[in-house]
Amino acid sequence: MSENEFVDRQEIDARETLKTVKEKKKTVKKETAQSRRTFVQIMNGEFLSRDNFVANLPFVFFLGFLLVVLIGWGYYAETVTKKEVTLEKELGELNSEYFTLGSTYNATRGRRSVAQKLIGTGVEESLISPKKIRVKKYVFNSGR
Repeated sequence: MSENEFVDRQEIDARETLKTVKEKKKTVKKETAQSRRTFVQIMNGEFLSRDNFVANLPFVFFLGFLLVVLIGWGYYAETVTKKEVTLEKELGELNSEYFTLGSTYNATRGRRSVAQKLIGTGVEESLISPKKIRVKKYVFNSGR
């Protein structure tokens, strides 16, 4: 009877989870050691002498070019937005000036104000109201 022993199912599950936790710890330690090693190689400049880096040098230059283009695009967008803001302010000022000039023009174009301005020049306001000239028939002589 010693060969057949009763083993609790919870105990088996606990042993399996313990094994998986230990395996995960090992992989995490390996990953952190790998990342530390990579960081040290970057700081030393050791990664620049690898064959893999040298083989991918055109791609690295392409990435550098893209970074320069990205930075330039950011500066361009910033200047465009600054110009847009200044143009909007200028447009607001010009709109207010337009409405001010329009109101002063409407105030000074009246018949009385024009007559007062022309007092010293000898031009006088007509007291007779204007009349329309109506022609009932259009007759043109051809001069023959």
